[in-house]
Amino acid sequence: MPASRPARPLIALALLAVAATGCTRTQAATRPDAPTSPPASFDALVASVQKDIARAWPHTGQAWPGADFSGHNLLLTDGNKIVAVNKDGTRPVSAGQLDKAKIDVPAEESFDVVTWDSKPSLIIHVPKDLGAGQKPDPTGLTAPQPGYAFALASHEQFHPYVQNKPQWASLKAFDERSDGDRTELYPLQAGPRIDRAMVYNTLLDALKNPANRAQRLSQAAWWDAKWRKDYPDDAKGQQSTDLLEGTAKYFEQYTLAMAQVDKPTDAQQVRAHLADTLKPMNVASKGVEPYAIGTVALLNADAEGKDFKKKLTTDPTTPLAELLNGVTPSDAQSAPDEVRDGIDKAVRTTNQELRPSIEPFVKNVQDSGHSVLMLPVESVSGSVQGKGFYTTKELPITITPDARVTFKLPSGQARADKVTVGEIDQDGKGYFAIPLVPGKDGATLDGNTLTLNGGGLTGKVTVKATTEDGQHFLYAQ
Repeated sequence: MPASRPARPLIALALLAVAATGCTRTQAATRPDAPTSPPASFDALVASVQKDIARAWPHTGQAWPGADFSGHNLLLTDGNKIVAVNKDGTRPVSAGQLDKAKIDVPAEESFDVVTWDSKPSLIIHVPKDLGAGQKPDPTGLTAPQPGYAFALASHEQFHPYVQNKPQWASLKAFDERSDGDRTELYPLQAGPRIDRAMVYNTLLDALKNPANRAQRLSQAAWWDAKWRKDYPDDAKGQQSTDLLEGTAKYFEQYTLAMAQVDKPTDAQQVRAHLADTLKPMNVASKGVEPYAIGTVALLNADAEGKDFKKKLTTDPTTPLAELLNGVTPSDAQSAPDEVRDGIDKAVRTTNQELRPSIEPFVKNVQDSGHSVLMLPVESVSGSVQGKGFYTTKELPITITPDARVTFKLPSGQARADKVTVGEIDQDGKGYFAIPLVPGKDGATLDGNTLTLNGGGLTGKVTVKATTEDGQHFLYAQ
């Protein structure tokens, strides 16, 4: 079997501030016209997102030094209408104009980083129900529509246009050390999730109750040290993701709050809004933790007047490490019953949900009766959606259950819709791997032409068949 490689985001795949001293808790004033329910129509969603952009994007420099989104665009589509949105307003876009700009409409609930009107942009294909069926987020880190679309537009443009133009030296250093593994070992364990949830929970309490901040930071330092000591494999490679996603989620949350408060340039008002919005973790996952911890770490730093944002761009460190620098860990702590019980239950439930996706994938990708379709990572069009990043002792590669991703190759196109995929390196090149049996489940191989029409796979591509160590591979061309 080819060797695995660390999981990495695709287009940095989807979680700032003016430093203000003092510990006074400010009551957040919500703007009078802030939406309180899902939009009634696509046009209503577009109008709401435009208001958010007009309020927040001209001021993104106060959220993160040098981040100027005032000239950015957002393209929104429901699959029929296409609208370009910026701080000045909206205008319709035709399919022909997109074709001329060489922009493809992503699959539903997907996005892509693009250039529109020669400016940095993002295109989002919103869900058919416009978010009416969106599940509530118990942490408050994910806004319901229409805020979700605006938050996504901020987050997913922070990756390419702030972190990677040019790439932060800190992230480059992590990349060179291959220190970027965001996978979680399946079957999942509750222990490391409890420790990381308590890091977040104590930091959130420090934000909500500034008088107790010093004590809470000391407790967070204890939980962080415990996690690193007791679960070194879980902590290995986590720093890169904590930096990458923790800063992007913070920028997202800060700009989202700017759009929702009465005075977007009031840093204390923004922070107070987030202190009211964010909730403790009683159900946690490794995929959520980097976003959540980075966000509250930076918000606490802002409240204390600690400005280490520039250092995060130059040194391989994390928001949490900088916030806790010099903080003495407290005495031993215990997690509240509701946190421990909630995470225990969530881990059992998640293992049950993942079993039908991960275990057959691990078996089939190593079964000589299956062929493994190998699709180059660089052929991905748009974003990759899925249910997290996992690995196993039996097959130590990155596995994404229920992935939704489109591949565009010189020989054709393939689409996976809720299909479990694995990331594999072969001869120094990255691939998404999907086990299948030609002649079954809608997969047919005629010469070197593979046609897919079932099992969540559609499309037609030319493949090169090889056999390596008894396993059959089909390399898409």
